[in-house]
Amino acid sequence: MIQENFITYRGYRWLIVTVLALVLCSGIYFIDEPMGGRNGGTVVGYTFGTLATLGIIWLMLYGARKRSYRSSLGTVQGWLSAHVWIGIGLLALVPLHAGFSYGWNVHTLAFLLMVVTIVSGIWGVLNYATLASRIESHRGGVKSTQVLEQLQTLSADIRVLCEGKSDAFVSLGQRLNPPFSVNLLTLVRTTQLVHVDQKIAGASLANLPEHEHDDALRLFGLLDQKCDLTNGMMEEARIKALLRIWLFIHVPASVALCVALAIHIVSVFFF
Repeated sequence: MIQENFITYRGYRWLIVTVLALVLCSGIYFIDEPMGGRNGGTVVGYTFGTLATLGIIWLMLYGARKRSYRSSLGTVQGWLSAHVWIGIGLLALVPLHAGFSYGWNVHTLAFLLMVVTIVSGIWGVLNYATLASRIESHRGGVKSTQVLEQLQTLSADIRVLCEGKSDAFVSLGQRLNPPFSVNLLTLVRTTQLVHVDQKIAGASLANLPEHEHDDALRLFGLLDQKCDLTNGMMEEARIKALLRIWLFIHVPASVALCVALAIHIVSVFFF
């Protein structure tokens, strides 16, 4: 059985509603044959434009509903489902409103901003659907704070292990245990830290005093553990960045869409 989520909410309720509405609107569009051809200035065009405007307003209200924890106006999951499917439906409704007629004007600008807003939203939805579950799965349900504590403990153990050792041992620890920080480079690169290579380990042991071999083997083990944890944290940071970065497109585009839509409406009815 498929677990219900915001996409499959109530048996794809909002997908069905959106499809039925688009089928009805498409039927009306092709039946209607106004003088001068189909465009946004006909009765059907105005009707579809009103529906599209109400749909955009509905989409904007999701942000308020998501933060209204005491609201009884449906569940947040239901609102999100409607937000997604109605948004996708607008990609077909607005062209019907305009009669598939576009030009270099504010009306087309409003449409393009709507497309950017919806497409970026779809990208965000796909990221949540495919990436969010990987955050905890890669660390086996362990909290990120616990992973960081384990990394700190491993780093401390490595530092203690290197104390009082030969220069070659200390140099080996520094070379195989470089400082690590999460930055833009670590977020965008897909390569990961690799474990201590057996050839490197063998060559390193040959350069160390014999009494330090056991500690060196322990060092390699600690470095491998740190490598696994570090790669996991790098992947988590990359996923979290992907889950948030789309908002830097979606939110500004939404605000710009509201402004362009207001200018579009005013210019149509007053100019």
